[in-house]
Amino acid sequence: MISGAMRGKGGDALARHLLKDENDSVEVIPARGLGSPDLLHQVRELVAMSLGGRTDAPCYHVHVDPEIEISDNAGARARWWTLFEKEFRLASQPYCGAVHDKHGRRHEHRVYGLVRRDGGVVDLAWDYARREKVSRIVEFEHGLPPVPSKHGRAIAKALREEGRVDVASWLEASGTLDTERPVTALSPTERLVQERTGVPLASVRAAALSAWHASEDGEGLRAALRERGLRLHAGRSGPVVHDANGTAHLLTRLIGAASKATDGARISAAAVRARLEDVTLTQAGDQADGRGVGTALGAGQDAAGDHGGAGAGGGNGGGGAGRPSPGPERPDDGGSRPGRGNPRHALSRLRGLGVVDGRALVRRLRALDARRIVELDMARQRV
Repeated sequence: MISGAMRGKGGDALARHLLKDENDSVEVIPARGLGSPDLLHQVRELVAMSLGGRTDAPCYHVHVDPEIEISDNAGARARWWTLFEKEFRLASQPYCGAVHDKHGRRHEHRVYGLVRRDGGVVDLAWDYARREKVSRIVEFEHGLPPVPSKHGRAIAKALREEGRVDVASWLEASGTLDTERPVTALSPTERLVQERTGVPLASVRAAALSAWHASEDGEGLRAALRERGLRLHAGRSGPVVHDANGTAHLLTRLIGAASKATDGARISAAAVRARLEDVTLTQAGDQADGRGVGTALGAGQDAAGDHGGAGAGGGNGGGGAGRPSPGPERPDDGGSRPGRGNPRHALSRLRGLGVVDGRALVRRLRALDARRIVELDMARQRV
């Protein structure tokens, strides 16, 4: 069983993705907990229902693709979704989706709303490993060999603790727990970014590694990156480069991944930061060569008020713009930290946004429905 998932803000683009005519056939499945008549409006409804939740990523897009060897495709999908909803406590959450036929294989997509009625948000911690566990159970029940997973040992342990000794023993006897962990060339987020921008990540990595080898110090690295069309800036989680489309890439990841793939030995993030130690970087939005006006930071510093989120620095592969700090009531460095209520922290984060994240933030602000927010506040006061 192959599954994939991505958490996000939803939107019309997601609905259009599920309805793509590149599939041999698309069958919209009956929605749960939604009243809209079509998939586009169902996704919009999911987003609207989440406005009272403490998250800017209220939708969970999940797909499952049974192995071709499973004759009862529909039965395998139904069993997988039952186990999946139990694992993540999603049985009462609304969802919509579609079933695709493509190249002789039938797979199903669902989009779940993550905000509960009380405003709480579904816990998706370790979601990849937990989905893999569900897949192993279905593979076992259909008499298939297990698909190797880098989380195999953790999955076997969890299965034993949950009383599924039969599945854990089958997994251990397969020998897949002792094989080398599979490594994907691109994460799901990186793959989507590559598809959206049309810029192959491999070419950006190669250019960054070439600049590394062509330089001996920080200023030389900055000049070498500029020669290859990459602009060096201070990012949210360290030094970043912006490609021709304005997409930000964490420099330590680019060089580390490229060196690992090319030479078999990874150039460490510490080594990259050490080379840039004496270089003063400016945040994105300053002059194109990275030397313009704005808040200047050392290469090892994060943007003020920033705690490592993704976006113009690529921390977690998440949304970036508008991402809250830890804690339910601590946006923009609020809460108990020094300087609470000081707008300079929020302004520093806004200045640090790259072109892509800045435009995304503008679109989100324009889409806010103030009347809906007021209605939700009034509803809370009545409860």
